Amino acid sequence: MSESVSRRLELRELADDQATLTALEAIEASQAHGLSQSQLIDVLNDDARCVLGAWWQACESSDGESSTAELIGFVVLARGPFEAEIEAITVHAAQRGQGVGARLLAAAIAQARDWQRDSGLERLLLEVRASNAAAAALYAKAGFTRDGVRKGYYPLADGGREDAWLMSLPLV
Repeated sequence: MSESVSRRLELRELADDQATLTALEAIEASQAHGLSQSQLIDVLNDDARCVLGAWWQACESSDGESSTAELIGFVVLARGPFEAEIEAITVHAAQRGQGVGARLLAAAIAQARDWQRDSGLERLLLEVRASNAAAAALYAKAGFTRDGVRKGYYPLADGGREDAWLMSLPLV
């Protein structure tokens, strides 16, 4: 019987522990504009937020016994009284182009719809850098529409500022 190596993507809520924080910091270090350690700690400890992680789960045997798991992305979803907001969707730079962002977005939408059934949230909001065409296209494909612009919202490395596009998805 030969052994084969396969992997599958798993999504699950992240725990507030040192291993998770270290993995999140590694993902953020691969980004041009990442969250700080204190911001990551804050989101993991906030009851009004849900943080879902995307893990490559490697299976090294024919019976599916798991051997390793690697956190490669995450989404931060905040619940407000009338709306939910995707505060971040981040995929490790080396893992992009494999559908991980789309899976995280789908999980965030599903969580927001669960919250909507419980408390009547009206819509799901997000902001995206005007220069991030790939993310804007992903959001549009999922049904988000562009509602407005925040001029000069994001800081740039050269000291300039970049616009944020405001997008929303109705939940009702």
